[in-house]
Amino acid sequence: MPAVLVTGGGSGIGAEVCRVLAAAGWQVAAADLRPPEGGHELDTTDEAGWERVLDAVWPLDGLVNCAGIRDRAPLEELELAAFERMMAVHVTGCFLGTRGVARRWRTEERSGAVVNISSVTATHAVAGQVHYVTAKGAIAALTRAAAVELGPTGTRVNAIAPGIIRTPMTADRLGDPDQTAWLLSRVPAGRVGEPAEIASAVQFLLSDAASYVNGVLLPVDGGWAAG
Repeated sequence: MPAVLVTGGGSGIGAEVCRVLAAAGWQVAAADLRPPEGGHELDTTDEAGWERVLDAVWPLDGLVNCAGIRDRAPLEELELAAFERMMAVHVTGCFLGTRGVARRWRTEERSGAVVNISSVTATHAVAGQVHYVTAKGAIAALTRAAAVELGPTGTRVNAIAPGIIRTPMTADRLGDPDQTAWLLSRVPAGRVGEPAEIASAVQFLLSDAASYVNGVLLPVDGGWAAG
């Protein structure tokens, strides 16, 4: 049975990724600041915390970097602390996790698969979220660079770029009819996505069916990025 660690596994997309992978036969470990029952507490910006969790769940065949935060602020009002926190949770978290599993796989002379959760905003910026857009763009760049570097060892690193997905993190925007209308005007599919649709893409990228897929940013956005 292949084993995978999912960060951000306590809610939203991460929780659904855990459910879908478990149903598909994976041995799933969830990590979160507020982990689910049986999960592991992890601040993804904490280097020592990563080592502790990896020690607890090793060996692994896959890693899903799904932990994230989101807020909004005009550029002129954005505090440095908020910018740095956004970058740390998203980018530093992906870096530490990817580096951690890559080191262990190399030591053991084997390979695995990493899936990072980016965003449609990595390629299609929106106003009022400079720090979030920057962080998600950096995840896409980190994914490409890691894929090139780790590819010769057999390890694959890919990312998913979700569009607007119905989760607790988007509940405020989807609770506003004007915001919802603005978002859906950009989605050719004309509807909000569900966490299961992201989880299915994660499952594919982790699987042997994606054995020749490396370094991609896969849009799962109802066609937003096609416009």
